[in-house]
Amino acid sequence: MEILEATCEVVIERGFAGTRIADVAKRLNVSNSLIHYHFDSKEALLAAAFEYYARKDLSEMERDIELGQSATAQLWRLIESYVPEGSDDVEWMLWIDAWGEALRNPLMKSISQQLDEQSIAFLERVLRRGNETGEFRCDQPRVSAMRLTALIDGLAVQFAAHEGVVKRKELMRALRSSAAYETGLSPDDIRDGKRAPRPASQRPSPSTNHGVAGGTPPTAITDSALRQLISALSDAQLRSDTASWLALWTSSGELTTPDGSNAKGVDALADVFSKQYGTDRWTLQSPEIVVFLANESAGTATGRITVTERFQRRNGVIGSRIATLHDRYERHHHGWLIAARRYEVLD
Repeated sequence: MEILEATCEVVIERGFAGTRIADVAKRLNVSNSLIHYHFDSKEALLAAAFEYYARKDLSEMERDIELGQSATAQLWRLIESYVPEGSDDVEWMLWIDAWGEALRNPLMKSISQQLDEQSIAFLERVLRRGNETGEFRCDQPRVSAMRLTALIDGLAVQFAAHEGVVKRKELMRALRSSAAYETGLSPDDIRDGKRAPRPASQRPSPSTNHGVAGGTPPTAITDSALRQLISALSDAQLRSDTASWLALWTSSGELTTPDGSNAKGVDALADVFSKQYGTDRWTLQSPEIVVFLANESAGTATGRITVTERFQRRNGVIGSRIATLHDRYERHHHGWLIAARRYEVLD
């Protein structure tokens, strides 16, 4: 390991082409023969040193990515990790130099290809996670990961090797737009955590915030997913399908009915569903006004849905009512679920 670390230090100073075994031996204050004892050739030493350095870099990157609470946050962390800090970013200069060396060194070519594939795999994994959680929609994660990686590599080379050609702010803006295109989000959604706070004059007043601290209008993908959840709940209710209705709640889901009673957990919710809708031939719930707020990074959201309900009792009597549903949602690995609902009858 000491030999590999010393080799990396020399390569950063001299480049792959300018690095000699004698330089590494001198850095370690050992004989050339000791280096040759461990590595058959200079090419083998350089390839092993680059692999050691690059895999350590990728491992640190992966740990940093996992700190992102959502797939969108992980996507942005990954993009930021790939992009050079400046034109003097030694890590990126090492990668650029390694690509050139790979054209002449078969060992380096094989390792470079493996590492590039691993970088693409990182992106693909995050894009697939976003599909699974419902944060965004990426139709071809593998192809999108390849396109994003190619764009990052191309712009990063310009940025790192040619000072002043591309500014980092311009580079990040281009990557944010490209990531948004691949995921169906807006560029402003591609961030690590919540969107930047709006000026105070543009923030909703407490009366319109529905009691949700830090909530913002959801992304188009989240908004669509939550609307689908509401529709699925209404459909299950119309069909008196208890199993489908319960499947859309978290295991600790909580429902407060108009009379103030509270049901929590699967069994209690099933009992309420049977009592509330089992006595009806059908209950049609039509959303009229739908307002969502979301915390994308935390995977939580709230909704205020004003509905018109029409129903027919078993005795044939038809009636209607207007109600507001005060909802809280949570995003799980298979999509959004309802965590709590307070049912308020207006008329």
